[in-house]
Amino acid sequence: MSDAPAPRPTHRERDEARRGGGLGRVARAVVAPVISGAVGAVVFLIMIQGSFRKGHTTLDFNHVLGTMIQGETQEVGSTDSALGVIGDSVGPTGLWATIICGIALMVVHEAVVTRVVRRHWLIQAVPLWIITSLAVGVLYTSLADARFDTPIGFFGVDAGSLTPLVILLCSLGFALVGSRAHDLATTAAWWEKRPDPLAEGNLEEVAGIEPVRGAPATAPD
Repeated sequence: MSDAPAPRPTHRERDEARRGGGLGRVARAVVAPVISGAVGAVVFLIMIQGSFRKGHTTLDFNHVLGTMIQGETQEVGSTDSALGVIGDSVGPTGLWATIICGIALMVVHEAVVTRVVRRHWLIQAVPLWIITSLAVGVLYTSLADARFDTPIGFFGVDAGSLTPLVILLCSLGFALVGSRAHDLATTAAWWEKRPDPLAEGNLEEVAGIEPVRGAPATAPD
């Protein structure tokens, strides 16, 4: 018999084992872009709208996107303050459009990036960052420039000198959150139900207390 050690599994083989197989894997592959895209899009929108409200850029991303889709703004008596949108009829449109675009980006991530870059999720976040930055800095800004009289410019250069940096950082936030959420959602172990130590009565283990073994029983008074 040979005492040679078994060959170490490749990263692809470890990845396949971690993600599981069968119908469950297909279901996770469908659900993962939805979860990661929605969470990543909300993080992106919080970051870029926060930059707008702090004065780092004059690009009101959500308002511009909502207006591009819905048309002219109508002032309404709404108290919806989600993501800083108050009384703006295009606000919810921009929000949902951002979420849908985030899901679409994560579909590309699922179909292309994770198939080509079979590495750690942090490494997979790099191409996702590049794709997101181009989608916002090139596609979004060019569509906005074609739709409105006030120019935004390539990567938002006409919306303030810091706007390109804002777009890059917000895209990085989306890529990191989206890639990590996608990695978790496609892992079989992440969906498994874990035992509740409290339900099993292991209070000593939860509290970090060593159980007293062999202690003599004391008679009640």
